[in-house]
Amino acid sequence: MGRENVILITMDAVRPDRLSCYGYDKIETKGIDKIAEEGVLFKNCIAPSCFTPVSHATILSGKNPDNTKVRDPFDTVRTPLLSDILKDNGYQTAAFIGIDLIDSKHRFNRGFDHFDEPSEEDSFHSMAFKGKTQRLQALLGSWWVDRMFHWLKEHKDGPFFLWGHYFHVHFLAEKELLFSGKLDKDKHHDHAYYDAKIKYMDEKLFQPLIELLNELDIWDNTTIVLTSDHGETLGTKNPTWKTYFFEYPQHKTMYDDDLKVPLIIKNSKLKKQKIDHTVRSLDIVPTLLDLLGLSCNEKFDGISLVPLIYGKELPKLIAYSEELFENRGPGKIQAVRTPEYKLIRNITKNQEEFYNLREDPDEKDNLIDSSAPSHKEVIKAFRQFLGEKYISYEELKPVEREDAGIKKDVILNVVEDLKKMKKKK
Repeated sequence: MGRENVILITMDAVRPDRLSCYGYDKIETKGIDKIAEEGVLFKNCIAPSCFTPVSHATILSGKNPDNTKVRDPFDTVRTPLLSDILKDNGYQTAAFIGIDLIDSKHRFNRGFDHFDEPSEEDSFHSMAFKGKTQRLQALLGSWWVDRMFHWLKEHKDGPFFLWGHYFHVHFLAEKELLFSGKLDKDKHHDHAYYDAKIKYMDEKLFQPLIELLNELDIWDNTTIVLTSDHGETLGTKNPTWKTYFFEYPQHKTMYDDDLKVPLIIKNSKLKKQKIDHTVRSLDIVPTLLDLLGLSCNEKFDGISLVPLIYGKELPKLIAYSEELFENRGPGKIQAVRTPEYKLIRNITKNQEEFYNLREDPDEKDNLIDSSAPSHKEVIKAFRQFLGEKYISYEELKPVEREDAGIKKDVILNVVEDLKKMKKKK
């Protein structure tokens, strides 16, 4: 048996709690369940952003947004990706993506021999993003599944690295799927057909993929990583189209609904298990390289999860998340969390939220004004951490407003101190 092939599938806007292998009982995701049955399922994986390009840069590089330099829809990747590393190690590489926020213009095609990206002919919608001096019209929804299967047949002798970004669970995809008759308008229509879109994905992508890998006799020799770029805030069960498009929350927050994602890894060395330990999308690349027995000169922000998988204790991991493109949501927002606590900061509005996740997993009770010494200590440390991440943001500007929550000098003093520290270095 030769070197392991690698398939990475990133599902856009898929929450783990809507997959049957994570305990959901309204639909059955047989294909995804099959992958989980032969691999490791992580119950608590945290995404680096609620925004697709920011998250994908981290997923593909093993680095936080301040090191990928992808922090808004106009940025380009400025760090080596998993595709670069695997290509240097003799892998054939291909990518099939469903939105052009992660296309060749943004340099997500690095290291790929074949890069299939949306075109005006095969995308079903476009969406405008406006910056201070730029405007971007993004194409949404390329259906690449059949082309990916064809590529697999031609490159079955491997070793290969294949990345597929599936977009058709994302909001607005239901319009195209309903119009083309691919969804039954009377089934699973809650939350704008969210369950129906996930079920369709499983039936049209994952189940046929498993059949094809077995048919090509490469199922056992193929590592599969399945994850999402971010979750989804579902909102009301039956939003109107107007409410859904203009007011629906979608994924624009730092709450767990938007940041908790599925992570499943199938590899010939691994036995089926479920892991509670909080991990991060940040850890995918180091883990994959460890499983493949490959090394490189890159310094990752993430760590290999292989020791954890084999039963060794890992320290509590700190997960950082951000959405600094304030035109898209409620402002420039950041979050830092451990399994116990989370601090959310809205830099634009000068507001903070602090949650005890053990006692309040639904993030309902904001403890930012808590007088408990232990809380104050954690908040202070978290503020320092967030300041370090924000200082590297290219559009750093003084905070202009002073609302409830925190005073503007809380952020500015941290930032100024960090600037001085960097100058001394």
